[in-house]
Amino acid sequence: MNRSPILGLTLLILLSSCTSQNATTEITPEAWRADLRQLARELPSHHANAFHTVSRETFAGEVARLDAAIPRMNGNEVLVGLMRIVALIGDGHTHLDLPPSFLRYPIELQWFGDELRVVAAAAPYHAAVGARVLAIGSSSMRDVMERTTQLVPRGENDGRTRLTATMQLTSPRVLRGLGVIADQENAPFVLELATGERTTMTLSPAPLGDFSSWRMATGERPPLYLQRLNEPWWAESLPDAQTVYFSFNSYPPDAEFSERAAALTRLLDESHARRLVIDLRRNEGGDLDRFRRLLLPMIKARAAINRKGGLFVITGPGTFSAAAVNALDLRNEANAILVGTPTGIRPNHYGDHGEFRLPNSGFRISYSTQYHRFGADTDSAVVPDRNIEPTWAEFSTGRDPVLERILSTTSTRMPQPSESK
Repeated sequence: MNRSPILGLTLLILLSSCTSQNATTEITPEAWRADLRQLARELPSHHANAFHTVSRETFAGEVARLDAAIPRMNGNEVLVGLMRIVALIGDGHTHLDLPPSFLRYPIELQWFGDELRVVAAAAPYHAAVGARVLAIGSSSMRDVMERTTQLVPRGENDGRTRLTATMQLTSPRVLRGLGVIADQENAPFVLELATGERTTMTLSPAPLGDFSSWRMATGERPPLYLQRLNEPWWAESLPDAQTVYFSFNSYPPDAEFSERAAALTRLLDESHARRLVIDLRRNEGGDLDRFRRLLLPMIKARAAINRKGGLFVITGPGTFSAAAVNALDLRNEANAILVGTPTGIRPNHYGDHGEFRLPNSGFRISYSTQYHRFGADTDSAVVPDRNIEPTWAEFSTGRDPVLERILSTTSTRMPQPSESK
């Protein structure tokens, strides 16, 4: 198992934009009720169309139910109640953020089909790495997932819903607020180890940030997309495959974006690459126009790349917002072949988020300010041309079947001048 420092595979991706640093659940019932009133007032007034999924009457009914129950609830239960109400709006850009300062159980979880696996863990929980998670306390994973699913937006697609709901499984406050555990300091995770032995491992929460003691379930060397996880943008030449692999995970400001785009094109030219692979699996979005202005034209101008078989884009449920739109741009304008699993957002979606904070608890509420149309109304995601979902057997041995499939493609014929754009 790899022992080098890592970042959480999905958790930090989804928490990276959260800026609520001073949020607390230690406030009075009346303060909570005041926060709820502000939420019920401001969210519908600021959102582009708050009732596109839930009716106004249902929303108001849930607010009234929580308001009546708050005097009998602890802070974590109220927090979960607020998350549930915000999630009713339905779109992926509208949510209540848990700040990175909140403690987490130091494990990383990922679904492989119907199996939930521990794909990484910090010391002293290395024995959990690779285990299948069967239950938390007395609650089966099916039951726990049904509960956490109610706390996340469900208007995009099943892949995104499962990804964001799974993130909640390592939150002590969420599990306590849902009644899954009785003690945040000692969470019993029921595991099936690689030997087939069933055991209960009691986890204690820890702060995010120090990943030096973490181990991954990927063998001695993780696949390329799980290397250099602390770098938001990097590229590497794979000379044996005449390929440049580009891990594109963020949208830096214009000046930096231009510099990085120029460096990428130099690498393409100097390596004489006949194939470019753009990996968007960990890209949660940003300024889609920045990509269109500063990088897409460079890609389109290179005949060796801008052809069928010369450009591949890897997507997954972590491919969100602008990243999904730019994947479509590459398919529609630059002959890209999309490979992997469906993106985490619909082509037509609510986005361009705004935010406000609840005055007493300090939690941040994100909401959508515009509706965008980039595809057919029936599309629930940007669906890849070649759907490949890694299995646990592949992941646990450090393989990436998506990149393997791309690199096994032998169509590297250079285009004739008449074929170039």
